[in-house]
Amino acid sequence: MKKYIALYFVLLSCFLWSQNIKYPNYSYKEDVNNINIMRTDDIFLFDYKEIQYIGPLVKNISIEYVENDQHNKLLSQNYRSENFEALNDEFKKRQYDDLHIFVDTSQMTPLTRINFDTTKIKLAEYYAKIDSLNAGFELSEKIPEIVNYYDGFPVTLYNAEKKERVIGFGNNVALELEGLDNEHQWKKIHGYRKYPCSMGIQYFVLKPQEIATVFVLRLSGNFKTKFRYRLGNTISNEFEGSINDKYFND
Repeated sequence: MKKYIALYFVLLSCFLWSQNIKYPNYSYKEDVNNINIMRTDDIFLFDYKEIQYIGPLVKNISIEYVENDQHNKLLSQNYRSENFEALNDEFKKRQYDDLHIFVDTSQMTPLTRINFDTTKIKLAEYYAKIDSLNAGFELSEKIPEIVNYYDGFPVTLYNAEKKERVIGFGNNVALELEGLDNEHQWKKIHGYRKYPCSMGIQYFVLKPQEIATVFVLRLSGNFKTKFRYRLGNTISNEFEGSINDKYFND
């Protein structure tokens, strides 16, 4: 009995300590009051949880959403390729001793989706520019673009351990979204996304006392409930939101 009481107080002290971590205030580089923020019910619109910041835990961070596909120059000091079997084994287990995930829905960090605006360019000219891009040439004049901003908020991971830990691959943190269903049971809604081709994809680590930030969508839908993010055995704080109930049945 004494053993269980001692364990309880250890877990309680860890919980209370984790609540005292001062996570950053993220200031978005564009004025969110002067851009059109869209909402979506599509959980697959931004499948990859791409790193937007990685580094020391600081009070204020100026940041904006940047898509970097499979690789990210921010991770140049965090990619690991040696001892691949050990890295792969650690990632498969994803058992962490002191990793924290903090979801802050009070902050707004929009995600962007950029598409070519073909209404402002002739079709033949558009195809010519695409051919030039595919050939590796730089364009003298860029193709007109449309930028759509989607409502989002930051999720911050903090490594309080004394060793670096694998948290993802390529440019994708392996976060999974869980929600409470109608029966008040936690259910996985969206697992982490894998790359169609993994050739050249490296694991990346979160160093001791380092944080990593991703932006996630603030979903809309017909079902209001609570959510949380999971990375292996580590679970974030719970937060409220909405989603289409069909995702609980898929």
